[in-house]
Amino acid sequence: MSGTGGGAPHDGSSGYGGGSTRDQPQGRGGQRVDPDATHQTWRADQPHSNAHPGASPYNASSPAPQHHGQLGASPQAPGRQSSPGRRWALIAVAFGCIALLVLVIGGGVLYLTLQRGDGPDSPGAAPSDPESTSTQPPETEYSTDPAESTFVGISPLDTVEGDAEDVWAVMANNPLTTGSLPEISSCEIPETPVEQTVEELQATLDAANSCLNFLWSSANSDRGLPWDEPTVQVYTYPDIPSSPCEPDSFEEDFPRVCNLDFTIYWPAGYGTGAEQTDPAAVPGAYVWDLSYLYMNTVTWNSSLAFYFNGLDEKLADDPDRAEEAWRRYNLQMRCLAAASTMQLPANAQPTPEMIETLLDESTWPTEDEPHSLEPASRVRWLKIGLESDGDVAQCNTWLAPSDQVA
Repeated sequence: MSGTGGGAPHDGSSGYGGGSTRDQPQGRGGQRVDPDATHQTWRADQPHSNAHPGASPYNASSPAPQHHGQLGASPQAPGRQSSPGRRWALIAVAFGCIALLVLVIGGGVLYLTLQRGDGPDSPGAAPSDPESTSTQPPETEYSTDPAESTFVGISPLDTVEGDAEDVWAVMANNPLTTGSLPEISSCEIPETPVEQTVEELQATLDAANSCLNFLWSSANSDRGLPWDEPTVQVYTYPDIPSSPCEPDSFEEDFPRVCNLDFTIYWPAGYGTGAEQTDPAAVPGAYVWDLSYLYMNTVTWNSSLAFYFNGLDEKLADDPDRAEEAWRRYNLQMRCLAAASTMQLPANAQPTPEMIETLLDESTWPTEDEPHSLEPASRVRWLKIGLESDGDVAQCNTWLAPSDQVA
């Protein structure tokens, strides 16, 4: 069986989300999509947003790229401009047999209930609290009744049951909307110069990947969710590495997240870390970039990406509602990425100066069609994530008033 790998978020900017301007959504309804199909067909290996989660969070003059179907987005690096047409994109999810192995055991599909088992205590991490009583910010209100929803883990090829309101409720009430992320007490990232060799960049990303993997594997274990550890492979474009994902889906200025082999293919020269002038700021900047790309793996393992695909399909005749769903999904991933970054020790976090830039609305120009996010919305949910203390309920954009997800 063939399939295209999950694509990383794009928004055209470098560092915190730079990538191509292609708008290649995921396959609708959890079905495999022919990567050679016309532009009317979504590619299963491309993100669902207009923003690049891995792009530099700094450059206020360049818009954050996005792709319809990608999960994350990142700001741009200061001093570096990208063309106004570039946007961030939500991380794309791949549909293929290898990924299916995650959810198929002994010939049967593994269904994941909303009940979360207690994960084993791990050194270096404080156990997450799946019974956290924290709620959305005071101004948040319900747009649907999540209490009526039932969440089960599904595979990429499963049909998403129910109507749009049913799936919307599932998005608002799933394992990634309750509880806390573990706090990681140790994350050793090597000193990294402002101009890195491929080997130095690989070492930095390997260390960052180890910390984020430990965090999310623990969080998924706490919730009874499966987890497949991604790896990072640095390469020099245009020397495309051997991969089960299509060669033409690799880009010079944005990582390729391939869910067929759970590898993040990282082109040398990409990332907020590549934009820094202070060596002390480089490690945290790369962690920030990688945390956003990790949303691809997180949503794949949790089935959230498949549910979102199904919701988008069910809203095909209601473009305004579909656009709203896209914004909620995109902003949720930005918030979760920010929350996960701040669960790491200070040496692996973005610097205060970088955070100040991220929370400056002028950093985030309003994008053009096909998708857009208001700068105020970007800043609101990044700030919520950064200040959440790992409480994922704070990032539940599906319960927020419409004006907060504009």
